[in-house]
Amino acid sequence: MVDEIEAQSPSLSVLAAREFRYSLRQTPVEVNIKEPRQFNVLEEFIIRAAIEFQPPPTEDELASVLGLDSVFIKTTTTTLRSLQTLSPTSPLTVTAEGRLFYDKGSVPQPPYPIQIYAITDPLSDKITFQSESLNETTITLPDLADFITIDNIIADIASLPLEQIQKSIQASGLALHVPEEGKIVASYRVLASTQKFWRKISLFVIFDALDKLTIQIRNGKQILESASNWLEVLHAEGKISLQTLCKLSTETINFQREAILKQKNTEI
Repeated sequence: MVDEIEAQSPSLSVLAAREFRYSLRQTPVEVNIKEPRQFNVLEEFIIRAAIEFQPPPTEDELASVLGLDSVFIKTTTTTLRSLQTLSPTSPLTVTAEGRLFYDKGSVPQPPYPIQIYAITDPLSDKITFQSESLNETTITLPDLADFITIDNIIADIASLPLEQIQKSIQASGLALHVPEEGKIVASYRVLASTQKFWRKISLFVIFDALDKLTIQIRNGKQILESASNWLEVLHAEGKISLQTLCKLSTETINFQREAILKQKNTEI
């Protein structure tokens, strides 16, 4: 990876590289998904009648108009009420949600459950969701938390508002909450207690010939931008020591800087 970084530009040199581990928290969550289906002819007529007829009709009145047994109408209106498309009162009244679905030519289906996993990452300070559980692996690298104060306050997933859960699921790329398609996360619940999982990361101290020193954190080849920026701020404020993180002293950094700059000047 050092070779790959330095190959990006002739001005880049890696002064130090070291691997650490840090802990993530995983919480299994069950979300209930509501999504629409196309309504049938009778459902469409009942909803349309409830919207357009003045005054709104009762089930018996609709049955008389259609020449049907009122049992058929009442069975369908019971289904529509269970889907919160019709209000529980009579005459028939369409709910606000029912009107939205009617405009799209559909009715909501009963919610169905899906299990996903909430991942709390202290380095990114984010909660993300994924469909598969993290792998439990043994990592014997030094714990980054032994060198840097990391806020390991774990968010209580169960106490988060539904809107925040919905936004986090959307941001995680899971196609479970797509309001424009009528598919929404209607509710959620935590299934089990939070577990700790370890992740391996790499830390690089990179010197640019333009005399800029950067600290970079990577998960594999993925650069963790927020974590990298956070470490750079801590270093600039004197709150972390590169000597402690890498056994890289100020004298060593200055010596390497000078050597690199001399080499670059010679090449020029």
